[in-house]
Formats: sequence, structure tokens, C-alpha cells
Amino acid sequence: MLQAIDSLGGAAQPSAMPTGFAAPGHRAQLAEEASGIPRITLRQLVYFAAAAKHGSALRAAEELSISPPAISSAIAGLESLLGEQLFVRRHARGLVLTEAGHQLLQTARNIIGQVQEIELSRINRRRHAYQRITLGCLGDIAPSVVPPLVRAFQAAYPGTDVRWHTDGHPQLMAQLEAGALDVIFVLDFEISPALATTVLCPGPVRCVLPASHWLANDTVDLAQLEDMPFIMLDIPKTRDYFLSVFATLGLKPNIAHRVTSAEMVRGLVASGFGYSLLNFGSHERKDIVYRPVRGYSRTSQLVAVRQYQHASSELIEAFVAKAGDFLSQHGVNPDR
Repeated sequence: MLQAIDSLGGAAQPSAMPTGFAAPGHRAQLAEEASGIPRITLRQLVYFAAAAKHGSALRAAEELSISPPAISSAIAGLESLLGEQLFVRRHARGLVLTEAGHQLLQTARNIIGQVQEIELSRINRRRHAYQRITLGCLGDIAPSVVPPLVRAFQAAYPGTDVRWHTDGHPQLMAQLEAGALDVIFVLDFEISPALATTVLCPGPVRCVLPASHWLANDTVDLAQLEDMPFIMLDIPKTRDYFLSVFATLGLKPNIAHRVTSAEMVRGLVASGFGYSLLNFGSHERKDIVYRPVRGYSRTSQLVAVRQYQHASSELIEAFVAKAGDFLSQHGVNPDR
């Protein structure tokens, strides 16, 4: 009978399925769709992202230590499932992403990053015995903040090793971006939007005066001090910031001393060598006062800065949260 059909109508056609039945493969596909099980796998997305990164299945395979056919098979599978071409294959240029490929790549990278973050979180939770944080902090705030903060954090997280380094704003930023530091505490000026920041506390500019000064109990008008000796904290960024305070008020300071240590600034002020401006104070000293500056309203913030591209661990985020709680209670600039 089949031979007769072939001779009359060409190739034999399979007999129709009875109503209500589906082929086994199709039944499995329908079952997956009904249950919400994705047919795209994480492995396919990883292989696709690697091929897009290198523009070559061969180089992607070398990076992942697998065979090139595995890369090609993953791409073909994705294209079949999505019904779209993800790459244009060109002999001279290798694999070139199509518009659909570009759209999928962003989504794939986000998914891969989220899965990696889940894995990292699990690993971090298993590290109970020994963990390390490398902290960078501005030198003029570190003495009053870092020791008590680290002691309080280690009491809450026993076994944590907190290493700290003090420096100026530019140096700390460079070390963070180089991966030498996990988190830094700096003022919120000139911070790249590619970095993650968390506000810890306000760091408003204050005029530093001897406790016996006639303006020691009042908001200070810098115009009244313009001709008096000014002690400059002469470090990059900080110097420019304090000079901008005078410029905003239409004033020019009479710079008598330039020093690179905030503690030296305090010592000179206490000994009557002049006045200064600082963002951070010292609770321990009774021989100087920190007074608000009249007419200057810009409030800088002390922030914790981390890198976005490396998923910040739960431990580092806990440290930042602890720092925020600590500084909200103790502050960095006593007004008295």
C-alpha cells in the first residue's frame, strides 16, 4: 500500500496523530512550559557571553577549558529557542553580535552576575573562622574613628581581621580602584559614578579656634579673621576644598603656615599660631573649639566607597553598616 501511495503522490507522509495526542518530544516541551521550567540553561548563557567577549568560539573555548563545538552548540541552541540570530559569522572578523545578540548579552551578564553573587554569599557565610577586610581612611579622621570602630566590629564578628591604611583622598581612591583596598572612608567630592558609595555621616566645614578665642562661642564670620594667620592643611583635594570656602565667601586667607597633618593643625591652633578650617574634629582636645562658618551652607559627607564590579561581601557591607551606626552616635566634628 505504501508503495502505491509513493508512486501516486510522491513521498509517503506519516499517518496523522489521533486527536488529543502529541509526540513524546512535544509532550515534554509542553510539560516544561506548563511547569515554568526554563529551557535556557545557565551554561548556555555563560558560553554565549564568552563567545561575545572574544568574538570567537575558539578563544571562548580556550578561556573556559572546553571544546569549541560545545560553544557552537550552546549558541545554536539559544538561537533555536529564541528564534533569533545572535551572531553573524564572518570569516575575517569571527563572531559579530546582531542587535538581538547585544540585547541578550546584557541580560545574560546580569543573570550570570546574580548567580555568582549567590555563590559568593554562600562562601562568605561559611567563612566563620577567619575573614579579612582592608580599610583605607583619611588620615585626619582615622585616629578618632578607626580604633574604636574596629574594636566594636571585631566584638560583633570574632575572628575578623581588619587591616587599615591611612592616606589622602587621591591615594586612597587609586588603591581602591587597583583592588588593594576593600573599602575607603573619604569625603564625597570627585567620586566616580562607577563606584558604590554609602553616606556615613555629615562632615561640614568648621572653623578651628583656640578655646580662649573671642569667637569661640559663636558662629564664625571668616571676614573677621581674614587678616589673621591662617593654618592650611596642605594636602591634595583638601587644600583646594578649603580655599574654595574662602572664594565662595569672596575672601582670601592670610596663609601663615602649611602643614600636612590635621593633628599638627590642631596643635598650632591650640598654641595660638592662628586659626584653621577642618571637616573633622577631636573629642579629646579641650584647648580648641570647632565653630560653624557663617554664610557657607554646603555640607560635605563622609562616605564609604567600594567597587561595583566586585560583588561586595556580606562582611564588608556589615562593616559599612557598623561604621554608619558608630558615626551617627559619636560624629566626627564636635561643636562646643
